[in-house]
Amino acid sequence: MFDTRKTITIWKKELKDNIRDRRTLMSMLIMPVVLMPLLTIGMFKLLDKVAEDQRQQTVKIAISGEQNSPELANLIKGQEKLEVASADGSFEIDVKDGKIDAAVEIPENFRSDIENQRPVNVGLVIKSTNTRSANAGIKVSSAIEAFNSQILQQRFNKLGVKEEILSKVALETKDTATEKETGGFVLGLLIPMFIVMWSIVGGQYTAIDVSAGEKERKTLESLLLTPAKKTEIVLGKFLAVSTAALVSVIAAIGSFYFVLIYAGGFGPVTGGTGMNLSQNTGNVPVNFSVDPQALLLLFIVSLFLVLMFSAVILSIAIFAKSFKEAQSYIGPSYILIILPTVLANSIPGFEPALWFFAVPAVNAILLFKEVLMGVYDASHISLTIASLAVYSAAALHIAVKIYSKENVLFKD
Repeated sequence: MFDTRKTITIWKKELKDNIRDRRTLMSMLIMPVVLMPLLTIGMFKLLDKVAEDQRQQTVKIAISGEQNSPELANLIKGQEKLEVASADGSFEIDVKDGKIDAAVEIPENFRSDIENQRPVNVGLVIKSTNTRSANAGIKVSSAIEAFNSQILQQRFNKLGVKEEILSKVALETKDTATEKETGGFVLGLLIPMFIVMWSIVGGQYTAIDVSAGEKERKTLESLLLTPAKKTEIVLGKFLAVSTAALVSVIAAIGSFYFVLIYAGGFGPVTGGTGMNLSQNTGNVPVNFSVDPQALLLLFIVSLFLVLMFSAVILSIAIFAKSFKEAQSYIGPSYILIILPTVLANSIPGFEPALWFFAVPAVNAILLFKEVLMGVYDASHISLTIASLAVYSAAALHIAVKIYSKENVLFKD
């Protein structure tokens, strides 16, 4: 007869042993709490800093045919953070070798074509894979636009035409997305992937330690000699792995959300509950608050994800004879899980059919994105939870069967 007390005892014992282990603490608490803000908020800050540094760098541009249009040459020279340099040889070679960042070629017929109102082609040589060169190209384009405005103004003045003739139809956009929907969209790009990732990583070291680790330490045999049945032992280990993974998920999302809301992760905080993602949403205020029902669904689905992944990695780890070997076994499984979830999360405008919500891990990603944006589809919610419950039960059943095979537990 199944004894719940024995399972709980094993669960407490495994959890206590793993809490004392530095690797488990790193994967369960320190990594999600510390790395989440660094990997997300820090990444955006770094990209902003790199972009700003690039804008502040002085670029070197060579100008050929300056005498053909001193006005255009002066406009180019007048751009900020720009230095006119001479080319030693071919423009293409010098730009490719990085001796200069860009080169401008003003044709000989420039003035006559402008006077006769014919189109003029000004040559621009850049290297698009070089950020400095691309930045130089932007500066030249700005100078060309300014020169075109001057030419048009001169022509209209000569013809006695008012500049208002250039007035054009302006598009005035009104975004029907609310601040909360916009915030949910941003959260939906980040949080689902973190939940899936830490559902695996958070329990990885615990799963390895309670299986391959015990085999390596020769303590698994003594545990199997206790009055506890193999089912009770497996369930105790499974609960320990699931607890570690669930704590990691909560710690990771909690630390990320805290930094996002209260530390100005993407921009200035707006009233403590929203912030201005100027670089991502065009100065649209964003509200990152999450509805209670969305939080409840996130927790329920995350719990089933944790249960499913915990049973899977526990089953994989027991085939290994050592801690290191188990890590090599579990590593490839990340690709099989993460790749489809990344695709589901990154395809723009993707509208999944109902059956997608029965695909493990992918269904969680899709449902997370929906509820974070305030969309609650009963069929999507019920199918996701039901399918994950079935997958979790099946994965646990397989784990129990594997742990019942002596050739797996005691293989040389």
